[in-house]
Amino acid sequence: MNRLAIVALFFCACSLSGCVRKKQKTPKRAALFKEKDVAYRPSGLAYKYRLDVPGKTGALGDVVKLHFVLLTNKDSVLRSTVAENRMVVTTLQKPTYPGSFDEGLSMLSKGDSCAFWVSADSLFKKGVRAEMPSFIEKGSFLRFEVKMHDVMTMAEYRKEEEHMAKQAKANEDAVLASYILTNNIPAKLDTATGMYYQVVQEGTGSKPKRGNKVIVHYTGHLMNGEIFDSSRDGGEPFDFVIGQGHVIEGWDEGIPLMKKGEKGILYIPSYRGYGAQRMGSIPPNSTLIFEVELLDIK
Repeated sequence: MNRLAIVALFFCACSLSGCVRKKQKTPKRAALFKEKDVAYRPSGLAYKYRLDVPGKTGALGDVVKLHFVLLTNKDSVLRSTVAENRMVVTTLQKPTYPGSFDEGLSMLSKGDSCAFWVSADSLFKKGVRAEMPSFIEKGSFLRFEVKMHDVMTMAEYRKEEEHMAKQAKANEDAVLASYILTNNIPAKLDTATGMYYQVVQEGTGSKPKRGNKVIVHYTGHLMNGEIFDSSRDGGEPFDFVIGQGHVIEGWDEGIPLMKKGEKGILYIPSYRGYGAQRMGSIPPNSTLIFEVELLDIK
């Protein structure tokens, strides 16, 4: 789950009420903003619903998925997760100060769109706790345009994540199986791991076990042929102890399939590699192909 970095994203985590939303009475006060019909919470937080969908708001610790656009009082965009194509997923927590953006998220149910005006001075002094950038006017208000895509309990979120992980695994397994079949690769599936292993030149020695130190040469590339790493480029082989977690799962589980002196190719799905994490030039969710020579076992 991606938690927002407060300095980078200009807002903190949020608190929740856990009940069906009730309309707030609007105190009489001078209009501070360009728009009409701006309402205020008792804390002073200004808001205006763009779309008000009946539903249940979140509770403390619930998970919310949202997009937001952050603008200055002159409508200059400071950040847009919509433009970044990056959904924000975070848990709802207690507001850090009255009238904060955190408080506003507690008002929203799934499907709502709402604008919130937050004091720039308070945000940086009490929320971010950093010096306010010079391009933001003192005494001004920053506007958050928020689209709430989902509100769920932690249990619901975990269940959804498990389902998505299973579906992603099934999809990746199907793609890798198709790749092996389409390219007529004489590789065998290791059903325990989901990896494929192809013997290129069979070894004559024993197979390594957990706790053994192995010395290998390797070249790693993606399914499109792009090489991302090779021990042969530096001329020095690579060594590690099997089962210590010093390498990806695909290596801890794949190298023991080889005999000493063997040359082979490991086809490692992302869930045995780097998963959804980007690693250097390796994109997230990438199947990895390693040409490996097992030089020695100690």
